[in-house]
Amino acid sequence: MENKIYPKIKNVVFLCLLFLGLQLVLGFLSGLLLVKMNLPGDSVVSGIILIFINLAAFGIVLFIGFRKTRRNFFEVFKLRGVSAFLWISVIIFTPGFIIVISELDNLLNFLLPMPELFNDIFDSMIAGHTLIIAVIYIGIVPAFAEEFFFRGLILDGFTRNYSERKAIIVSALFFGLVHLNPWQFLSAFLMGLAASWICIKTRSIWLCVYIHFFNNTLYTITVRYENFIPIKGFNSNFVEPGVFQPLWFTLSGFALMAAGTFMLLKGTNILPMPLFPMKRRYAIFQERR
Repeated sequence: MENKIYPKIKNVVFLCLLFLGLQLVLGFLSGLLLVKMNLPGDSVVSGIILIFINLAAFGIVLFIGFRKTRRNFFEVFKLRGVSAFLWISVIIFTPGFIIVISELDNLLNFLLPMPELFNDIFDSMIAGHTLIIAVIYIGIVPAFAEEFFFRGLILDGFTRNYSERKAIIVSALFFGLVHLNPWQFLSAFLMGLAASWICIKTRSIWLCVYIHFFNNTLYTITVRYENFIPIKGFNSNFVEPGVFQPLWFTLSGFALMAAGTFMLLKGTNILPMPLFPMKRRYAIFQERR
């Protein structure tokens, strides 16, 4: 008998196309509104409209998708707390992961430089609005909306229909593809892999929301203020092909990522966790008695 748990891959294709279609239609209508109101594209009102478009598009898609699951809200979106140890693990893991991804982006831009058009789009999104609007639009809204969609609704359905490995890889592929930018696909795909694995192993979405928010907000700040983290090649927004980070900086990223990963493996009991040897010995002593 066929497993009919929602959503499967074909359902996610529809949801992603619906989301992109809604963004296109709402974006067109908002553009007409701005022209009618004679407002520039970098105005506060324009920024608020962009935020509304994203929230409305994700909200409609999430509402439709969740209604079709016919399951408990907290079960689908995994709104459970996690231990302090896991939070510390992710706080250590995240900056290292971002440093490594930043250097991979540099390598990608060296091999395949980003066209001017995509750079202009990035600049308008980040530098074309006030910092508060940019952080809300690029940091806060995607951190919640995209995580609830990809690591909540989509990943929940995939883990029930497919193997864990397939669920992680395919959901990450959708996450990369929906950004509609070949130069953003690599970093989005890798983040999707990491976030999906963490969500499955911790059975909570909150760590993924934090990683997404930290990455996007740090990216926004470092692009707007080049001297915020004065490291050559870090989060350079593809503006200088062939510019790489210092080796010591990239190696420090690998070290932080490895330490955070090791702690996550411990915290999720994938590796043995003899963190309390005295308590363990006491339990063995009691059993022998």
